[in-house]
Amino acid sequence: MCSTEAKHFSVDIDRHLNAYIPSNFVHRLPKPIARFLGYRDGPRQDIGNVLIAGWAFLGAFVGIITIEAVFMIPAIHDHGVPIVIASFGAAAILEYNTIESPLAQPRNIIIGHFLSAVIGISVTKLFSLNPNFENLQWVAGALACGLASAAMTLTKTIHPPAGATALLAAVDPQVEPLGWYLLPLVLLSTALMLVTSLLLNNIQRQYPTYWWTPADLARKDKPDDVEKNSSSKMSLNPKMQNAEEAEEPVIKITKDGVSVPDGICFAHEEMDILEVLHQRLGFGMLTLQEAAVQPRSTRASPSHCS
Repeated sequence: MCSTEAKHFSVDIDRHLNAYIPSNFVHRLPKPIARFLGYRDGPRQDIGNVLIAGWAFLGAFVGIITIEAVFMIPAIHDHGVPIVIASFGAAAILEYNTIESPLAQPRNIIIGHFLSAVIGISVTKLFSLNPNFENLQWVAGALACGLASAAMTLTKTIHPPAGATALLAAVDPQVEPLGWYLLPLVLLSTALMLVTSLLLNNIQRQYPTYWWTPADLARKDKPDDVEKNSSSKMSLNPKMQNAEEAEEPVIKITKDGVSVPDGICFAHEEMDILEVLHQRLGFGMLTLQEAAVQPRSTRASPSHCS
């Protein structure tokens, strides 16, 4: 298959979803809240890699220890959960260090881990139906990781640590027995890490870069609103307004007479009005011949009026 044919086999999920995703409203929130949700009213400042290293250390420490502390709560720990899901160690590097990477944005973190956990658990459950599951576990792990990678690619939610989540669901001796209980644990860990990321990364840096997509989510005008918007823009833009007026018929009264557009002539009653206007403008008396006047391309005379 040639490359020109292959490029047509493409799936852009955003083409269908973005029409239903609301525009970012963070900038409308009070500034203290908006700041810790990633909004800035000015350009980002470079703080240097020494401070970045310090914040990365603090973020990873706080993020992981928060998850561990929650997992040690008896209501959770009694289900035989590990002290932490290992894939979140890798997630901590992305979420507190390379925070500007597309792979570290909230959409990738949340949906990437969710899809990978669902795929990993599903594949494991399917393989566990075979009595010889232990000898096939390595295949289940590889398949789960591969499917998770493909799913994240098609949904634009690539998050490398999520691939480890899918793998752990199939092969890790502590994680695999959890079954579907792993899914809420993954979502809980994701939420805890995201909250700490918002709090710590926005003290001297900015996170996230975007919540859903860097593309503009502004809604296109509805067909019945186009005319309204066009007319409002015309009234606010003098140059465009003048251009529009230039297209309309214009009658000009000067000291030399009256200039009218092509094909327009005057009745005698209208001539009286023009004469009054001509005098009011200080141009003196207007004779019939002057008012018959100077059309733009042809000379029209009142005698032509019916």
